Amino acid sequence: MKMSKQFKYQHRLQQIIFYILLLVVIIAVAVLSHRYSFESDWTANQRHTLSSATTELLQTLETPVTIEVFISPGHQYQSAAESLLKRYQQHSQQLMVSFIDPVSQPQRVRELDIQQQAEMVVSGQQGQQHVYDLSEQSLSNAIIKVSRSNLPELIFITGHGERDIAGDGAFDMSLWGQQLISTGFEVKSLSMAEAMQLDSQDKKIVLVIASSQTTWPQSDIVQLQSWLQQGGNLLWLSEPDTDTGLSAISEQLNLNFVPGTMVDPNAGKLGLEDPRFVIVTDYANHPVTAATSSITLMPEAHAIQLSAAESNWQITQLMQSQSDSWSELGDMTGTSLDELRFDAEIDIPGPLMLSVLMEKPVSSTQKQRVAVFGDGDFVSDLYLGTAANLELAMALTNWLVAEDDSIDIPVIKTRDNQLVLSEHQSLFIGIGFLLGLPLSLLVIGISIWWIRRRR
Repeated sequence: MKMSKQFKYQHRLQQIIFYILLLVVIIAVAVLSHRYSFESDWTANQRHTLSSATTELLQTLETPVTIEVFISPGHQYQSAAESLLKRYQQHSQQLMVSFIDPVSQPQRVRELDIQQQAEMVVSGQQGQQHVYDLSEQSLSNAIIKVSRSNLPELIFITGHGERDIAGDGAFDMSLWGQQLISTGFEVKSLSMAEAMQLDSQDKKIVLVIASSQTTWPQSDIVQLQSWLQQGGNLLWLSEPDTDTGLSAISEQLNLNFVPGTMVDPNAGKLGLEDPRFVIVTDYANHPVTAATSSITLMPEAHAIQLSAAESNWQITQLMQSQSDSWSELGDMTGTSLDELRFDAEIDIPGPLMLSVLMEKPVSSTQKQRVAVFGDGDFVSDLYLGTAANLELAMALTNWLVAEDDSIDIPVIKTRDNQLVLSEHQSLFIGIGFLLGLPLSLLVIGISIWWIRRRR
């Protein structure tokens, strides 16, 4: 077919316009990609994206923070460290990152007592923190600790048979204490009289009553009442059937403790035979529980009720037992979960409240916060690692000291991506690749040849 000169001219003009437009598009994409960036994390657990809590923390940094990464060039962890720190630097101009070769700077290694490859030293106005793993939780907590103007304090009251925050017994809470210290808290064990002598001005202090076992003297009760009247923060971990003489404190908070011990028949679904374990799945809509990724386990708990008296507290009923649970007033000694039955005449039916958060303003810039739990075993060394107990405990303490930006910094866990195939499935896939795929390609090729031959 012959083409006229006019058609050739139009065809060439269309080609010229097409190439000009293509060049314009390429230049525009290059300029836009230089000025703007867009990232999308398609991983199953969002492990390449910082949490909203971390980004908010970085955007509010007011003082410089230096991060020194000690890693040899070409080390297997170098790319992971660079990727992690790049994500942090995108959200703050206050971060100054440097990579140091341990071989070339041995004096700096000795000075900071570096122990391993990819170890990071985070420095700020509150000193230095060592980070030993490339995780968002560890690095963000280190930045929080070195950038805080005043470290919050948790004062664990002693003298009434309380759990020991530094003890190594199953009843004690040393694991929780270690986690608190590593994330920027000062932890102390003091008597009530010693705690009242602390200078709480410009400090975030929380008194912790961790499962008292003996009766409080009247002098300590009066001091605790005074602490609450002055706007002090409190975490009260109570235990069932324990008379500690703190009824005056529960009255001051307009709370009542339900008699008996909670029983949850759903515990059997987790293979638990002890009837005194309560599985908590019903949470209030609150930042503390928003940071809790799964169920929590409350061993040997008792319930809490709000009194009918008027209160100026803002109250959140944080956790409730399930509808088929109850508070058992009978003797459970030697009784398994299968043998226990609800007695409508004496037992108290659920759902019942297991913990409550209370908050009220004490000034234009300060709020008083109180948390009361009907169980203290969930933070003990024996149960802290169970389910989401640790997440709940850490989110709770951050809320009590008004560190709301630290509540939901997550632990990014690698999902199990291992594919396990049965013998038949492996055989099927093997035959498919060895015979099925080649035969399919052969059939397709013959079909195409046959179609073309018939044309």
